[in-house]
Amino acid sequence: MPVANFPGERNWGYDGVDLFAPATAYGRPEDLKRFVDVAHQQGLAVLLDVVYNHLGPEGSYLPAITHGHYLTDRHHTPWGQAINFDGPGSGAVRDFVLRNALYWIEEYHVDGLRLDASHAIVDDSSKHILQELAEAVHGLPGPRRLLIAEDERNERRLLLPPDEGGYGLDGVWADDLHHQIRRLVAGDSEGYFASYSGTVRDIVETLRRGWFFEGLSPGETPKRRGTSAQGIPAPRFAHCLQNHDQVGNRAFGERLSHDIGLPLYRAVSTLLLCSPYTPLLWMGQEWAASSPFLYFTDHPPELGRLVTEGRREEFRHFSAFRDEAVRQTIPDPQAPSTFERSKLNWSERERPPHVGVLRLYRELLAIRRDHPAMRDADRDRWSVFALGEGALGLRRSATTGESLLLLVALRGEIFLPQQAEGDLVPPSGRRWLPLIATEELRFGGGGAWGRLEADGSMQLLAPVAVLLRAA
Repeated sequence: MPVANFPGERNWGYDGVDLFAPATAYGRPEDLKRFVDVAHQQGLAVLLDVVYNHLGPEGSYLPAITHGHYLTDRHHTPWGQAINFDGPGSGAVRDFVLRNALYWIEEYHVDGLRLDASHAIVDDSSKHILQELAEAVHGLPGPRRLLIAEDERNERRLLLPPDEGGYGLDGVWADDLHHQIRRLVAGDSEGYFASYSGTVRDIVETLRRGWFFEGLSPGETPKRRGTSAQGIPAPRFAHCLQNHDQVGNRAFGERLSHDIGLPLYRAVSTLLLCSPYTPLLWMGQEWAASSPFLYFTDHPPELGRLVTEGRREEFRHFSAFRDEAVRQTIPDPQAPSTFERSKLNWSERERPPHVGVLRLYRELLAIRRDHPAMRDADRDRWSVFALGEGALGLRRSATTGESLLLLVALRGEIFLPQQAEGDLVPPSGRRWLPLIATEELRFGGGGAWGRLEADGSMQLLAPVAVLLRAA
């Protein structure tokens, strides 16, 4: 999340105003440099979230000292006036943002940037600021630094090279899979979830593409959304089961593991970690952390009051919050207790049931790193398919012949006959044997996940995910 300095002592970071200064609430610039150095020593890259679509509502000095050139009324964002990338005086604004992106890389040695809400970076110039950012960052000497967009448009142009009419970014957050899975397993159906069916068929289609909407009209909305993902390598899409927005923008900061049982949580976690896309794991997800993640702020009293009222008003259109008294129970973003409740309890990683979930994540990540079939993400080396209305399969293969088959049973009982067909058929001369089953005792499960018969037939008792190897 962003570290650009903001007023107050606590904030998500998206209200930054001093874009070249690490937030004093977190420490000194030397501390950030030390953090990056230690991460590199451990073999970890560091990508930093940056916000170039708006400035914070308090303490933003740029418009005051630049004769209004940094903001424009020509475009608007959900946060008010847009950053001026294409109007009078925009040359200095563009240079400011370009220099800021390079500053974090050159001065702090971060390995890339995540561009917050790039769909709200509006630019009608002949060369979009996103393309100019990509050219500047990729032009630095040394290893390639990554630029990843958070973008809700399903826009392939973000990832295409400039000679194909694109901006040349390296990756994009693609939230359609999150929305489909949450609709199915947790029943979310209001707001933007209303545009998703949550059926196994559409989850499979989302996994095949990378995102779901490819020029389709979402629900009853006449506006068409999305472009084709054809030809874009799977690892360039970041998929998640939860992130700071999807959890923190819920009224009570509920994690997915708060809303569904752990057997189902382990099953969908396995699907995420075994897919060919880049998995985004969000703080505490790997052990099903018990703490919520709430929206918290530290604004002056008058602005804080408006933020609190606005936060509660946002939920008026949801059926659970139509009553004013219920809306008043939504935690106050300004209260210090809201921030304190959002902190992780790291000690629970050593206790059931969290320790079992953590063990599952660690073993799946090791398989993802080491198994040849998992390392090959070319689109012709994997397939995904529905198994009725309650289950799906994912097959991964390596050019050397190794194969893995993931079966995810979400509802009901699944029976696979002896005479398998299509992607369920093991490689010639081999048979499928269990490698991991999410209901094993060591992962906190009940121990029973189904039966594998001597003739090769299989029965799965949902919810469970079973990863099979061809042996």
